[in-house]
Amino acid sequence: MRTEAEHRAVWQERHDSRRTPLHNVMGLQLVQLTPTTILTMELSAAVQGPVEGTVHGGILATFADVTSAISLWNTYEVEVEQPVTTDMHVRYYRQPRAGPLTAEATVVHKGRRLLSTECVVTDAQQKELVRSTATYMIVPIPKGVAAT
Repeated sequence: MRTEAEHRAVWQERHDSRRTPLHNVMGLQLVQLTPTTILTMELSAAVQGPVEGTVHGGILATFADVTSAISLWNTYEVEVEQPVTTDMHVRYYRQPRAGPLTAEATVVHKGRRLLSTECVVTDAQQKELVRSTATYMIVPIPKGVAAT
């Protein structure tokens, strides 16, 4: 398994190489890996909805999903395996009043292949916007496909 510093470097390299363009549009920044994983997202024009100050629910769900998946960093071998979302439940409470947004995820169940997380997304005023639970399956990365 990688150390936290090694995993942080891998995440940053993948983020910088723009392997997942949506994550770059969202402006995700890794703040912390343990004991909870924390990412932030600026409220740029790219993520705001048609009404000023709103964020599309799909962007908020993606933010929670990415943060939750990253929280699994020390549960699998990143060179040969990857987590895939098998189930996610998202509860939306309110729109953000101010940015940046913060997502905090924790692993709540570690099985051999199925892992579960909980995530909370808040705005700059610490108002809870979204709460999610998600389950991930750890699967082998197909041969010839680069890890993402």
